[in-house]
Amino acid sequence: MKELLKILNPVKLQISDEHKISGFSIDSRTIKKGEVFVALRGGRFDGHGFVCDAVRKSGVFAIVEKPVKCQYVLVESTLEALKRLSAYNLKRSKAKSIAVVGSVGKTTTKELLANLLSCRFKVCKSFANENNIVGVCKTLLRLKSEDFCVVEVGINKPGEMKDVAGFFKPDGILFLNVSQVHLEFFGSVKSVFEEKRKIVHDGALLVYNGDNSLLVDAFKERGNSFCFSFGKDCDFKATKADDFLAVDFKRDRTKLPVRDEINPLSMLASFSAAYVFGRKIDEDCLNRVYRDFEPVGYRMKEIVLGSTLVILDCYNANTDSMKYAIDVLSKYEGMKLAVLGDMLELGVYSEQLHREVGRYLKGKGIDVVTVGEAAKFIGDEMKKGFLGHFAERLDIVDFLRDKVRKYDVVLFKASRGMRLEEIFEAVKR
Repeated sequence: MKELLKILNPVKLQISDEHKISGFSIDSRTIKKGEVFVALRGGRFDGHGFVCDAVRKSGVFAIVEKPVKCQYVLVESTLEALKRLSAYNLKRSKAKSIAVVGSVGKTTTKELLANLLSCRFKVCKSFANENNIVGVCKTLLRLKSEDFCVVEVGINKPGEMKDVAGFFKPDGILFLNVSQVHLEFFGSVKSVFEEKRKIVHDGALLVYNGDNSLLVDAFKERGNSFCFSFGKDCDFKATKADDFLAVDFKRDRTKLPVRDEINPLSMLASFSAAYVFGRKIDEDCLNRVYRDFEPVGYRMKEIVLGSTLVILDCYNANTDSMKYAIDVLSKYEGMKLAVLGDMLELGVYSEQLHREVGRYLKGKGIDVVTVGEAAKFIGDEMKKGFLGHFAERLDIVDFLRDKVRKYDVVLFKASRGMRLEEIFEAVKR
């Protein structure tokens, strides 16, 4: 309690006795005995409405911004309190922290890196894709006696990375890439990069993508840094064959098993970071991690529907991830169909980038149907193989019910907000 109050510097206390604290929670539904409830305010919720229910379950007290009718510690901002607590817990834990940042592939790369480090160390990692400010705090607060904490850090709008960097200063950073995402809010890829780079501080060990020109220009002269690349002169240099990825580092060559479910960029990045942060990983463990890895959520998830293989890649989408998914689909034999939805948050660049995807599809031997608003521009560029565009979800479901099972492989790909997995669920009934 003394530690806690020193960190929080509360405005007022309403606590009857000393408490033994086992952790912290922001969810009254899942709070456990001994956990302090932090009542956050959000755009769609206010935790203060659930405070006393949470306190009854936990048996301790809550951190609040206004007085309530149960035991509480009153602070000016519960979000600021959460940040302070998470930063303190990281410092107290002695774990080495690694931030995984970038535009595309963060969650898969974070999972792979954590799994590789787990070959030799105890590792705490972000759950699923909890990568916003609150998600970063939750990860840091779960730290106990682990050796490493691998934290996915994502942003959507200007100022968010600066906010995270204000309380989280990682020991290491894996910087994957900067791509055409969130342009609606940032205006340019360079502005996206300038915000993301705010997590990179002078004392951090940096591993970055040597094929991304913005990263190279910014970090090539920086000390305490390593780069990885497919072909360029970098510390980690990869060559892709049909069934493996050969990575050269100094005099070592390591072969990693290639799978379509894992983007080679995520493989190279996770291997390079694991080598830098955790030293050389045992070859048997390396093979096991890449061979047995299951993508998180709706990322290149394979489902068999009768004689049709369905690939659900419905978590996120930009031109890079669209092109990769199209490349994977094009490798399969037989009849292929791509159900493509909008790539969101592209602002004034939306039509241009959807047309780019349409041009990329030409000559791939893939039939295409689109849904949404901007996805129609994909079909405008394709002409041959384009089966139609649907503005309404119900219309495309009716259309696909008769089509999907006639194909050997079907890809569903769009931004998360399009919820294409729901279209698939309706089609397969």
